Amino acid sequence: MKKFLAVSVLAVMALSVGCGNKVEEVKQEAVSEVQEAASDVKDAAAKVEQKAAQVADTAPTSNVDSKFSLGGISPGMTFDEAKKILGEPTSQHDDDEFTFANGLMIDVEGNVVEEVKTRQSGVKTAGGVEVGMTEQNMIDAYGAGLAENDDGVIEHKYYSGDRRIKLTFDVSNGSIVEIKCSLRD
Repeated sequence: MKKFLAVSVLAVMALSVGCGNKVEEVKQEAVSEVQEAASDVKDAAAKVEQKAAQVADTAPTSNVDSKFSLGGISPGMTFDEAKKILGEPTSQHDDDEFTFANGLMIDVEGNVVEEVKTRQSGVKTAGGVEVGMTEQNMIDAYGAGLAENDDGVIEHKYYSGDRRIKLTFDVSNGSIVEIKCSLRD
């Protein structure tokens, strides 16, 4: 009986060692699979990061929606940047209002363009709309917008995606008579 018990203990110990080896093998396989999956995740993250960098490199540097400018001038840009585009103003009013040769009027606060507007044709929004065009041309470029009637002049308002900029078209008798692009108060 002692021999049987000794053989049984040895068999159990042998099985334990054998199973222990198997457990260790399974454990190592699991660790390898997790490491491989982590490597795949790192590779995917690197690809996403690379794509994000490419998109950032090709995106406009302005924090303003691209259609919210007039004559190439966006509210929020510096007055110095505006002068590089338009040249020097032809007249100045009240220290902070400037008119340029193309009929564009700019209001500044400090060195920041607060509002840009025109009542003359020839100066287009980034969406290709200018004074003298029809209300339908504006709707085709910008959509319906918010419309208010003020003594026969319909004011169409549009807001940039970040809601910082308001673009306004005044329409009389179906034609655009004034365009304003301004920072919101």
